[in-house]
Order: sequence, then C-alpha cells, then structure tokens
Amino acid sequence: MKTVPQRGEVWFVDLGLVAKPRYALVLAAECDARLALASVVLITTQFDGTKYEVTLPRVRWLREQSYINVQSIQPVKFTEFVRKAPGFDVGVMSDVEAALKSWLGIPDAGA
Repeated sequence: MKTVPQRGEVWFVDLGLVAKPRYALVLAAECDARLALASVVLITTQFDGTKYEVTLPRVRWLREQSYINVQSIQPVKFTEFVRKAPGFDVGVMSDVEAALKSWLGIPDAGA
C-alpha cells in the first residue's frame, strides 16, 4: 500500500512535464475522495516580497533560503509524490494558512 501524504508534511514531488521536480508542503490529502488528490503549495527560492509568500526557516535539506508562495497551490496525484522530507515545525503551517486565507479572501475566525 502506498503512503498517503498527510497535511503539514513536506514531500519531493515530480510534476512531470508541467514543472521541474521540487519540494511541496501538503495542505490536504484524501485517498478516499473521488479524485484521490493532494493539494500542495510549492517550495521555491524565488521571493518577490508579496503578502502571499512565507519565508521558511533554514533547514539542512534545502540548499538555499526558500519560500512558499501560496498562489502556487495545486493538485497533485499521489503517484507524483517521490519521497518524504523532514519537514518544518508547526509554526510554518500556521503562517502558510494565514497567507492562504489572505489570498483566498477567507476572514479569520476571530474577525
């Protein structure tokens, strides 16, 4: 049985001809859903200073300072997940969620 990526995990994904293989943070994944897809945001070294970008902590498994741009959200088939990476602390997921809410226009629960 293939491992199902879990929310908050980082995986190296092979996006095929669409884009180069890269690391991605899993936002959601469900193997029992009709489409059996995961939603991810890509990790990149490109930074433009927008409010939709999250600066990632420096970790050994990323060669350069890296970022997540929540505008890069996309579906990924489970077969495109190559290997799991060590990941980040929970604070990164909170920052990504806040940026994603801003991008999608979802108000904070306390607002």
